[in-house]
Amino acid sequence: MFLKSVELYGFKSFADKTRLEFSDGTTSLLGPNGCGKSNIVDAIKWVLGEQSTKTLRASKMEDVIFNGTDNRKPLNVAEVTLTINNEQRLLPTEHTEVEITRRIFRSGESEFFINRTQCRLRDIRELFYDTGVGKSAYSILEQGKIDQILSTRPEDRRYIFEEAAGITRYKSKTIEAQKKLERTQENIEQVETILIEVKRQYDSRKSQATKAAKYKELEEEMLSIEIDANLSTVQALLLLKESKQHDLDKAQNDYQSLTDEIKASGQVLEEHQELMRQQSERRISVQNRIQRLEEQQNSKKQQLKLVQQRYQDALRSHDEAIERAAKIRERIERDSLETEQQKDRLEQARDQIAISKQQLEANENESKRTSQLIADHEHEIEEREKKIIELEGSMRSLSLRLQTITDTIVAELDEKLKQSGYTTKERQKAERLLLEALSRATSVIDTQLTYATSIASIRRQSTDKSDYDRQWVKILTDIRSLTNDIESRFESFRSTIPSFIDDLLAPEGIITQKHVIDSEMVTIRNRMDTERRAIAALREDNRGLTVLLNQVAERNIQLNAILADYSMKANTAKALIENIARTIDEQRFLEDDVLRDAENASKRAKQCTQEMELITEDQHDIAREYDEMQSTLETVIESIDRQNKLLSEEREAMNLRYEKLHAIRSEIDKFMFHIENLTQQIQGVYGTFFEHYGRSLKEYEHRLEDTLEDSKILRERLTQIKKQIQQMGYINHMAQEEFAEVKERYEFLTKQISDLVKAKNDLTRIIDEIRIRSEHLFIDSYQKIRISFQEMFHRMFGGGRAELRLLDPENVLESGIDILAQPPGKKLDRLAPLSGGEKSLTAVALLFATYKVKPSPFCILDEIDAALDDRNIGFFLDVLEDFSKESQFIIITHNKRTVLGSKTLLGVTMQEHGISKAISWRMGWEADKDTIFTEQVDIPSDNTV
Repeated sequence: MFLKSVELYGFKSFADKTRLEFSDGTTSLLGPNGCGKSNIVDAIKWVLGEQSTKTLRASKMEDVIFNGTDNRKPLNVAEVTLTINNEQRLLPTEHTEVEITRRIFRSGESEFFINRTQCRLRDIRELFYDTGVGKSAYSILEQGKIDQILSTRPEDRRYIFEEAAGITRYKSKTIEAQKKLERTQENIEQVETILIEVKRQYDSRKSQATKAAKYKELEEEMLSIEIDANLSTVQALLLLKESKQHDLDKAQNDYQSLTDEIKASGQVLEEHQELMRQQSERRISVQNRIQRLEEQQNSKKQQLKLVQQRYQDALRSHDEAIERAAKIRERIERDSLETEQQKDRLEQARDQIAISKQQLEANENESKRTSQLIADHEHEIEEREKKIIELEGSMRSLSLRLQTITDTIVAELDEKLKQSGYTTKERQKAERLLLEALSRATSVIDTQLTYATSIASIRRQSTDKSDYDRQWVKILTDIRSLTNDIESRFESFRSTIPSFIDDLLAPEGIITQKHVIDSEMVTIRNRMDTERRAIAALREDNRGLTVLLNQVAERNIQLNAILADYSMKANTAKALIENIARTIDEQRFLEDDVLRDAENASKRAKQCTQEMELITEDQHDIAREYDEMQSTLETVIESIDRQNKLLSEEREAMNLRYEKLHAIRSEIDKFMFHIENLTQQIQGVYGTFFEHYGRSLKEYEHRLEDTLEDSKILRERLTQIKKQIQQMGYINHMAQEEFAEVKERYEFLTKQISDLVKAKNDLTRIIDEIRIRSEHLFIDSYQKIRISFQEMFHRMFGGGRAELRLLDPENVLESGIDILAQPPGKKLDRLAPLSGGEKSLTAVALLFATYKVKPSPFCILDEIDAALDDRNIGFFLDVLEDFSKESQFIIITHNKRTVLGSKTLLGVTMQEHGISKAISWRMGWEADKDTIFTEQVDIPSDNTV
């Protein structure tokens, strides 16, 4: 068994009739928040019997009806139908397919149907007992039910175990039996209270009933005598009435025979009158037809005149169209000759344009080469300027390092002098001499390096380099002399300077580092000068190339002017050709139209000829019918005259019969008067008897067939009975009836108490049997679920263990059920310390453990995977895939992995605000191509329902 389809109309946001088809396996229901996915779940719960408006997310039940949008009117009815495949006969019905329908109207009325047969809500609920399907069963698992499973109240978890155990039906019967038992006990107490009062009335009415019975016996005897006396009088009156009745019957027979004759004559008269009416109608009909034929004849004459006029018009139009077509043909030939001349001019202009474009293309290529060379120079200039900027950065960095080293030398020298015991005067003197030497060396070296750079630049541009080489020698000699002077100064002060000065002057010392930096700065300055000179040379080349580029541009301007002139001539010729061509086309179209007009005029003339022939034939037919109608009219008038004569004769005979009938009627009235008088006398006897005894004398008319006793003897006996009645005193005439009523009620109440006591014992026995059966089923199912839960928890968590415990084992039908869980790496404890994802996965494990024990045919999961991480989603999908082989799963989810694991996808959107629309995809795996395939199916919405 599985859910085959859900059909919604007017339910919440599903304003149009929408049918959702489900297949076996897993189906994912997708869509953005607020699009109506949960409305489908609400619809299924609603059909299965949900009555809680809070659960349906409504304030009252009528709120589930579509309430309209800005563009849609509200509906007055909502209807949802579930179609369930029942081939396995899990539902107690012989049908292989079961339709469950629930309908609600805006007025609040509801209707329920099973296979389109109206039923009660209770019938739908009982249909799904013990199947795992229902409004509160585990077949619909929402976040709220997850919370209920995870609730701190163990009693809230029982519904899953009860549904799996199949005791929902028994629990419902137990509740119903307990209510009946309570009502039975209340009835017993009420009946016992009433029975005490009824027993007292029973004893009192019994003695009164005995006395009333004797009185009734005497009254009956007196009544019998009175009946015989009255019947004797009635018997004499009846004999006289019978004689008069015989005379009346004879007169009535004569009256009836004459009446039959009058009736038969009346029918004949009516037939003549009807025939007369028909002939009159026939005459009027023929006269009307003659008049219409005269009108038709006149109409045909007018039509013939009009058609003849149309025929002359058509001939004239044909001649005019032929003449116009000849003129149009002459103009087309002149325009064709002009077109050939313009095409020659266009070809000449195109040749000149091609020559100019070739020259422009050659100039363009030369301009591109020149521009590219300029761009290459500009790029090289840009790269060299970037190198200069990098070198300037290096210079600034070396300057900072030089300043730092100089500061370090002074600081270290000051510190060493202090440590060596140098006096202030000696330290200042040594410091001054050293700084003077360093300052002078730096100044001279910078001056000589600048001068050397200039000489090197001029030397490269000169043809005679001997003079510049001598200057180089002089510069190097001055620098060498300066170096020797500095070295001699340091040597002269070594004896007065402490030993740490040697450290400063050593190859790895700070002063040596300063000399290295000075050398690097000179090298960088040389490279910067080289780059600047290269940039100047490149810019000079670009100036020459730019002049050449401008000359090419001027030649292009001249060529473009020539090209524009020939292009204008070509466009002019082309425009003339196109205009002439359009004119020719228009003239040809016009020629075709004129020829068609001529042809149409010829057709109209031919059609007019045919119409004139038809009209002439119609005139002949009308004349022939007119003669026939005149002959018919004469025949009808003769028939009317004959009928008038027959009708007069029949009316005279009818008058004679009526006179005879009146005479017989007078005799009948006289006989009826005598009989009525005798009848009144008899009724007087009956009435008097009824007034005295309250009974009808007709009940005793059968005694009239017997010989009645003498009236005087009957009257004497009647007097004696009346005396006996007077001596009895007060009589309660209602005593026997009251006693019978009290006796009947007394016996009824006695039997009722016996029946209620028996019913009470039966209900108590039934409740005990249901309880014992339910305990057995619950314990058996609980033990299976407990074992299955341990296995499922271990599988879904990849380890760990879990337990289920009954809080009250002595009362298993009311006991709460506690859940203890120990995920891997944690201790066994209740659910409270677990994370949200662990709690949700525990609840899912319990759900699947229940499914393993008693699978539900289909299950709806509403975002229960929302709290699961990727790892737990994997465990969840593995288990879901196994169970989907036996049960059908419909999942509302936003998780991509859950979606990819589904066989079918149902998408819900709101293309129109407030109106939900569904789209279906079927997904599968093609093993030979190793790919996933999808098939989209639009679900139709019928907004005409």
